[in-house]
Amino acid sequence: VHRQLDLLLADGVGPILHPFEVRPVPQELMDGADPEWIDYGQIVADHARESKIELSLPSFIPWSRKAHELRLHAAEHGLAVRMHEELFSARFEEGVDIGRVDLLVATAERIGLDTSEAKAVLDIDKYRDRIVALRVEAEAEGVRSVPTLRSGTVSLEGPPSMGELRQFLRDARLI
Repeated sequence: VHRQLDLLLADGVGPILHPFEVRPVPQELMDGADPEWIDYGQIVADHARESKIELSLPSFIPWSRKAHELRLHAAEHGLAVRMHEELFSARFEEGVDIGRVDLLVATAERIGLDTSEAKAVLDIDKYRDRIVALRVEAEAEGVRSVPTLRSGTVSLEGPPSMGELRQFLRDARLI
């Protein structure tokens, strides 16, 4: 959705991104062969093709808490959007397991974060409580899945087609 938004919104206008763990620990990981995941992936792939966005849907679904923690760490250094892009590319273009600390530290290095600090932040679960709190807040506001877009009282849940996204942006008076 963030790449679709890049195609539709004016330069300098973009969403505020909030972490939302799809499968919070200790929930079991979803099997990449699960029909629900395959159906979801097909919808995402169709919408990506419609938007001329190249995606490679991974065959496994890792826990994402560490990736969300790293994004919050990057935000403290003014690099939240860049980290989001790197994590997205790593996951959905390269198939990287974003649950692995060593691979996340390499991602931190690519965007210029200190690797020792990034590893320490991930090792001590510095942002764990914040990630959990953000999910609780989002669920209290009715968010059940990703992506969910909100603007005032207008919301859009699930992977949208370009037409659905344009309508949401019109309803939200963003285009």
